Amino acid sequence: MTRETRSRTLRPTTVLVISLVLTAGASAPSAVAADVPLRQGSPATAVPLRQGSPATAVPAPGATVVSQTFGGTSLPSGWKAVSGTWKVQNGRLVGTGGSRARITFGTPLTDYRFEATARFVKVDNTSRWFALGLDLPSSGATPWWIATLRSGSTASNGVEFARRTPSDTWNVTDTAAAVGAAGTGKDVRVRVDVRGMRATWYLDGRKVLTTDKLRRSANGRQALLVDGATVSFDNVKVTSLPSANPFLRGAGEPALAVAHRGASAAAPENTLAAQELARRAGADWIETDGQISKDGVPYVMHDSTVDRTTDGTGDLTTLTSRQLDALDAGSWFSARYAGERVPTLRAQGADIKARGGRLLLEIKRAASKDQVARMLGVLREAGILTPDRVFVQSFSKQHLIWARELAPELPRGYLTSTLDADPVAVARELGLTAYNPKATALTARPSVVGDLHRSGVATMAWTVDTTAQWKTLDSLGVDAVITNRPAELVAWQDAQG
Repeated sequence: MTRETRSRTLRPTTVLVISLVLTAGASAPSAVAADVPLRQGSPATAVPLRQGSPATAVPAPGATVVSQTFGGTSLPSGWKAVSGTWKVQNGRLVGTGGSRARITFGTPLTDYRFEATARFVKVDNTSRWFALGLDLPSSGATPWWIATLRSGSTASNGVEFARRTPSDTWNVTDTAAAVGAAGTGKDVRVRVDVRGMRATWYLDGRKVLTTDKLRRSANGRQALLVDGATVSFDNVKVTSLPSANPFLRGAGEPALAVAHRGASAAAPENTLAAQELARRAGADWIETDGQISKDGVPYVMHDSTVDRTTDGTGDLTTLTSRQLDALDAGSWFSARYAGERVPTLRAQGADIKARGGRLLLEIKRAASKDQVARMLGVLREAGILTPDRVFVQSFSKQHLIWARELAPELPRGYLTSTLDADPVAVARELGLTAYNPKATALTARPSVVGDLHRSGVATMAWTVDTTAQWKTLDSLGVDAVITNRPAELVAWQDAQG
């Protein structure tokens, strides 16, 4: 199994479970989107927050927004029967409709989990259905989006994802056959995880369907729908979820392998040779260090001075690009790499554009916002300044603030040698995608990984080069491992299956 084809494995349950995972994504293609593993690390485009939803109205992640078990005899407060017949009977909500009976409730949310227990009581025929409404106005008027399950759920269109258009016609964007038959007279437990606009259905832990065609409205709420049937519902629950973060590691997936300064155990660090070896090793990301020369050109080097890794001397920021270009950055490592140059950040970006790869850029010693802009600018000119190709990290909070102002779509990580008292608070303050601590600090306080994950923040641990350390971090659920030995890490992960 290659790193590009690993997929999430889920344990089957004893009940019929349909799980629809919606993750922020790009505009939909005309055909059903191909399955792209989340471990590739980034969405194709950044998706802004939905307009019209005030920040103060958004529930905290994990907050229960709706929880109904239907005691009493009347509809719950805030539930609006739009069409069809809806009543509370024997501790359940019963809906009957010949054509798209609807009841709306809930609140506008960008990321949420929608759960319910449903039972077909009576159907006109096996093609009749009920649906979880994912984005409907409280009036129930078109357009709206739904996730549908037919009584004859094993048919080729037993599971659907569809839109009711403004002209009141159907646009069925995706269909699939369920493994188990819903039928009548038995409870079916359904669940929808909504994350922006991308949708992936799971049935009993198995993927059924993937789509990125969902589109969201400013005031879309949740709903239940019934067509040509009588269906009873119980245990309806809506829970707010953290915003989607594609760097979070899925169950059964390996941590991202990040090549520290390239494959720096096998080639001179921060050179194009080290980058090439990291690419061949199968590294998911290539970590690099950006600094600005005396004449304002971004170069790739870790140390403040050129003394250790070249045949020259002096602080990089006091040397001109002409002086830096003349240095030998390979002989110190081995004669094999004699004549290897200190690459400009532009050259590194062009190499990634031409030959592939993703860049984890550490911004170092930027004295101003303009210097950060120069680093990002050369990557933009190289054609790789997109969220799926560039991730920015720094030990400096100010660097990350500047990066957010200049390119808010890019993922960002905060590097630290010691854990903050409240890493989650720091992540919220900086709007982080990942919190990137030294591995030894993280293993001394492993609960931080779960705290960050519950807040939708990934963890990238550095710099880890032994099997024992990889095993420890793997058990903690760390999302990415930064290593000098990417080939060995990838091989070790593949050996774990």
